[in-house]
Amino acid sequence: MQNILDRIKKVEALIDWAKSDWEKNAAIAAKERILKKYPEIDIKNNIVEYTIKTADSWHKKLFVAICRKYDIEPYRYYRQRYTTVMIKVNETFLNEILWKEYLQYTDILEELVWWITDELISKIHKEEDDTILKWKLN
Repeated sequence: MQNILDRIKKVEALIDWAKSDWEKNAAIAAKERILKKYPEIDIKNNIVEYTIKTADSWHKKLFVAICRKYDIEPYRYYRQRYTTVMIKVNETFLNEILWKEYLQYTDILEELVWWITDELISKIHKEEDDTILKWKLN
């Protein structure tokens, strides 16, 4: 299964970076042949509605961007939390492609947030050692 998903990712990269219309059309045709051969990974087959609850607005924006990359339209119902995302997608596609990609980008996002936070704090006040905390006794 992973080999098929890798092939689809390569074909999608060809679609994104095609320099001419015939290159793009050939890559789209190749993707359609793969999806026809393996219908279980097609986004439009066996669609189920999923509720995805993200930790914060940054994670929500990331998840929504990945959904839109694959032409999946995220939405929310009235009175749902801002960090809740609803999608209709194939379960295999969600587990094998969408969620794995989201987790990879989440790691990168969190690493960047930690780095930026540390840089900002060091510019505000330079700490000698974070592990040593001075406690004031009352």
